[in-house]
Amino acid sequence: MRKMITLLVIALISGIFAMCAPKKEIPVESNWALETICTDGNEISVPEGHSPYLAFLADKKISGETGCNRFFGDYNAKGKNLTFTNVGSTRMMCPDMAFENAFLNVINETAQYTLTDNSLALKDKDGNIIAILKKIEPVAVEN
Repeated sequence: MRKMITLLVIALISGIFAMCAPKKEIPVESNWALETICTDGNEISVPEGHSPYLAFLADKKISGETGCNRFFGDYNAKGKNLTFTNVGSTRMMCPDMAFENAFLNVINETAQYTLTDNSLALKDKDGNIIAILKKIEPVAVEN
């Protein structure tokens, strides 16, 4: 009986600590610079002179830049799940369209995420990391 009460107390305390633990959620009004795209077991580095980023805005909106084109859309984050919807982009011809397309594919394939203080890993539906981003200061957008 004493052992059972001890186990019950431990379970209750563990549950309380789990509820009080801070949840790692994507902060609204945060900006993330793309560092690496992971596709088919290969890493694609950001081309020199490109500054691709992803911004999470108020009202569950996103915006960003692929390095040449701009994109926008909506996001939904719940638990470890993250999806982007209604994504659109400008369609300028860019020197490195393969990279542009790879980044937009990451946006379309994202289903999960892992967040640390300064790093955001985007994952596909199978939990494979498809991109790594680092937190940055807000990006000034030119008109």
